[in-house]
This record gives sequence, C-alpha cells and structure tokens, in this order.
Amino acid sequence: MSKHTAEVVICGAGIAGVAAAYHLAVKRGLKNVVLVEQGDPLSLTSDKSSEAYRNWWPGPDGQMIALMNRSIELLEGLARASANRINLNRRGYLFATAEESKISLLAQSAEQAAHQGAGALRVHTGQATTYRPSLPEGLEGALDGADLLTGAAIHRHFPYLSPRTKAVLHVRRAGWLSAQQLGMYLLEQAREHGARLVRGQV
Repeated sequence: MSKHTAEVVICGAGIAGVAAAYHLAVKRGLKNVVLVEQGDPLSLTSDKSSEAYRNWWPGPDGQMIALMNRSIELLEGLARASANRINLNRRGYLFATAEESKISLLAQSAEQAAHQGAGALRVHTGQATTYRPSLPEGLEGALDGADLLTGAAIHRHFPYLSPRTKAVLHVRRAGWLSAQQLGMYLLEQAREHGARLVRGQV
C-alpha cells in the first residue's frame, strides 16, 4: 500500500488512539495502521489524569468490577512485558472513618464487592493480626480483595491516621501508574509493528 492508503485510520493519538493502534498492530497483526494527530502524541489530556486505578465498584451488579478486572489484567500484562516501565503498583486505596456507625457500611460494601468479583474480605482487630501491608513498588505477590481493620490494628499499621479513626478499609487491587509512560510504550510498540503517525486533521 502507498503512504496515502491504510487498512485502519485512527483519529487522534491520545491514550485511546494509541491503545487502539497498539492492539491492532501488535496484537492483531494489521500491517498498515495510521494514527492522524495534529499536535504531539499524548499531549492533551492523556498525561494529566489522576493515574489511578481500582477494581472497587460495589454496585447493583458486577459489570463494572468485571470490566476493571479485565482492564487491570491488561495493564499488568503490559507492566510485565515492559519490565514495569509504566510504574504500575498495587499499593491500594484506603478508606477511613471516624464514625462507629460507618464500620458496618464499610463491611457491607466490601462483602458486596467480594460477591461481585473484587476479591475476598479479610477482617483484622487488635494488635496481633494477619494483615499484610502492601509492597511500596511493583505488583508481584500482591493481594486482591480488601482488608477491614478496627481497633488497635489501625494504628499499628497506619500510625499517621487520627487517633479518632474507628475503621479503615484497604482495597487491594488498586494503585497508580505512569500514564505518560504507558502511552509512550504503546506508541513505540505500535510503530515497531508498522503503525504510522501522520500529522494532520480529520
């Protein structure tokens, strides 16, 4: 094919366009994928997100959790393939309350999420617990589900929290990554497999 033709033309080289090019060129083997971008790739909103992710979406059904579990599997695959160039970690999210009445709500939310596929709930009280802190970096050996800590267990593991804290829920399959490095890795891989970046407007 000439430089003026393509099997697929993708409008925009933001994170969505770059991800589409990666999956078409690298995973599906299309040989003539073109990204059309008027500015620099990944230069508008793609590198300005919170760069956070979670599979914690307790709701009326498990559809959002299932979607996020699959999305996180893809991110973890990219992290392993790139020697974690995307700086993916699994440090989790921490939800805390100073109200005794909210402890049961945190537990109910975690039980619902567990039922919908987010992973098991583990409950910890007192000083002697089986709670396992998250690793500061990386994701290998990380837990899923959530840990509910009450009583002395809170300040043993989270001494920086207010003494008034009654409970914390540590959601495990959650954390942060570098969106800029993710986008650049996807773009580089797509180009190595024949995708082209063309300056222009559609």
